[in-house]
Amino acid sequence: MKRTLFTRETLQKARSLAGMLAAVAAIAALGAPQVHAQAIGFVWNNNPSTAGTTTPDTGYSYNSSGGPIGITRNAKGNYSVIFTGLGNALNSNVLVTPYGSGPDFCISGGWFTPSGTDVEAYVYCYNKLGDLADHGFTLLYQARTHSDPTTAEVAFLLADQPTTGNYTPDLTYQYNPTGGMNTITRDGTGSYTATLPGLDANGGTVVVTALGSTAAHCQVTDWTGGSSGTTINVNCTDATGVAADEEFTLAYSIAETVGFAPGSGNGGAIWASKDKDATPYDVSTRYSIAIDGEEMLAQRLAKGSYAWTMNVENTWISSTVLVTAYDAPGSHCSALEWTSTSTLTTVYVNCFDAAGTPADTRFTATFQLAGAF
Repeated sequence: MKRTLFTRETLQKARSLAGMLAAVAAIAALGAPQVHAQAIGFVWNNNPSTAGTTTPDTGYSYNSSGGPIGITRNAKGNYSVIFTGLGNALNSNVLVTPYGSGPDFCISGGWFTPSGTDVEAYVYCYNKLGDLADHGFTLLYQARTHSDPTTAEVAFLLADQPTTGNYTPDLTYQYNPTGGMNTITRDGTGSYTATLPGLDANGGTVVVTALGSTAAHCQVTDWTGGSSGTTINVNCTDATGVAADEEFTLAYSIAETVGFAPGSGNGGAIWASKDKDATPYDVSTRYSIAIDGEEMLAQRLAKGSYAWTMNVENTWISSTVLVTAYDAPGSHCSALEWTSTSTLTTVYVNCFDAAGTPADTRFTATFQLAGAF
């Protein structure tokens, strides 16, 4: 099926549809017991130049509904991912990471539910000049519909008003397990602070993705927990690295990875804070999520090239990786690949400056496994 670019106008229409679905759901839920549920889907686009619709490798994709997944190349650098039966796209979030060795990058084009039961997510990929280009990517979708302040571990939002000084992001696309409303403050052109009230623990990790239909970079520059909650600083630029007001999606997690319920057995996450250290160093700190409490190491292999190792045996069924740059505005990182032996899983990351040149860059990364809820 031929599709057009997922423009901001189209995104607003999709949000309106989701809003109507939310209203219907709210009416149906009156007088009914609260339902605890979540939906997870992830994918690796390993055929970025193939025309039409392809089925992704099952070793690197997952749909918690059990339904099939399809990736359609609509045009050069323009893709749509469909998770069949995954839900109504309410209280949901999408994160995207470019996959491969080069400086090309990918962003989220938005997501919605055209049928009421299938989730459709759009992705746009660009070369370093900001032109649409075929490129591999990983994508994670998650939806959460319950709050439990005793296990407040994951929150997310879609920052959809990039020029507004202070606002509450669209409630359809945000989640806070404490019941608080996440907010955004615009500190200057392309500079934002997200506040997640109630999440007062200091630590965890953050993943950020630019959103829209024009080339842009967004990266995390800091986050901290305090009595008023967790605050996260985000910088966005255009494709050349110039500060620009951009939409973005963001997910924060602590003690669990972004895609699954409490318990670290389903994945790990790190903040690689030593961008010039060629000696393996321990990243099992408060700014990480270690799988089964095992030590994790990171190291610089070459300029802008890194490895993250963890004790994960090759018994996993499906997995994905997400990466976000933590450094100079315009910098961006990609997942080069991830491999597993009988005792060790290694994630390889490449980072670039705004010009697309390999650059030593700190970053956050998440390794997500498929598993039971």
